[in-house]
Amino acid sequence: KKANQAAAKKLVEDQLSSSSEDDDEDAEAKQGKILDKTFTIYTSQTDGDASELERTRQYMNEAFQSGAMTCLICIASVKRNQAVWSCCGCFCIFHLVCIQKWAKDSLFLVSSPLTDDDFGKKDYPWPCPKCRFEYKRSETPSRYYCYCGKVENPAVDPWLVPHSCGQICEREFKPSCGHKCLLLCHPGPCPPCPKMVTTTCHCKKAKAVPRRCSAKEWSCRLPCGRTLLCGQHVCENPCHAGDCQPCPRVSKQRCICGRQTAERLCASPQWQCDQVCGKCLPCGNHTCEQVCHAGPCGDCPRSGKRSCPCGKTKFTLPCTEDVPTCGDSCDKVLECGIHKCSQRCHRGPCEICRQEVEKQCRCGKHTKRMPCHKPYLCETKCTKIRDCQKHQCRRKVVVIHVRRL
Repeated sequence: KKANQAAAKKLVEDQLSSSSEDDDEDAEAKQGKILDKTFTIYTSQTDGDASELERTRQYMNEAFQSGAMTCLICIASVKRNQAVWSCCGCFCIFHLVCIQKWAKDSLFLVSSPLTDDDFGKKDYPWPCPKCRFEYKRSETPSRYYCYCGKVENPAVDPWLVPHSCGQICEREFKPSCGHKCLLLCHPGPCPPCPKMVTTTCHCKKAKAVPRRCSAKEWSCRLPCGRTLLCGQHVCENPCHAGDCQPCPRVSKQRCICGRQTAERLCASPQWQCDQVCGKCLPCGNHTCEQVCHAGPCGDCPRSGKRSCPCGKTKFTLPCTEDVPTCGDSCDKVLECGIHKCSQRCHRGPCEICRQEVEKQCRCGKHTKRMPCHKPYLCETKCTKIRDCQKHQCRRKVVVIHVRRL
């Protein structure tokens, strides 16, 4: 009896293990068929080459594996029958309810130090929990869509990728090339564009050849030959994209005014000499006093309205006549920085300040009334201790302080 029971138990275990293996094999075969169906249109364009689909295949494999797709907000598995949302930056999948709460809490933290009036004036963004890609408040998801965004609340289909509608993706490739994705509705990024286009090389010298749209930029490796900015030499680098590099050669270049010539790098042909322009101005009476410059010299600085020496009155006179004085007081601040010039409007520098002020020496022991422009040096010797902390300074004070009357 014991022998029969042991044999029966072993038979049951063998049957269970074989059936689980069969289920695993069936699940893998089913997953393989779904992936092949999703990639069919793409691989037909690439003659069966699926090397560019590895990144997308990884996202799809995670969608089939139990527990592989985890919502980073609630740290729970994402199931087939749950509403989800996918970030367009990192393609990470979250529960729809979780991402809605995340966006609401993020906006609350941003708006908490603001008043109600300020909050309505700007569309504050909220970030993706994983890649921190920012979305506008108006982009907060409110409905459950498939990956390609065509079908709302897609039905659960065991023969489709979870949360997929089963239709062709048709999202624009990034960077945009004018073509659309050929895979069925899928998670993760769209693969490179597989379309064949006829395109020439960067320098346009080679004959146009058919290439994949995702790799249509190519180099013929021949010398570029485009004329550089210096206008004297051509680019010798192999066929390349973008602008040519600055010219590395040295040539004779004229200065801006054209009077002098010097050997300089072709990449920096603009340079100034140290000579005054000297060209005749439009007035016909004066010459340009600017140092070597580009463009026109401009109008004569003595033409138009000019101010008198003190700047209070303006006159309109020919450039050959000097502006007269206005007769008003000068009122310019003198060198002392305290008083103003009391003379009438005059040419040339103002005189020294002669107003009497009470000055105090640095040691503060003596005061004296004297002209503002003269320093007050007392005869008292300084009694402060030197840095050696042993001897006194014993020098006469030479720094003064001015106290306004």
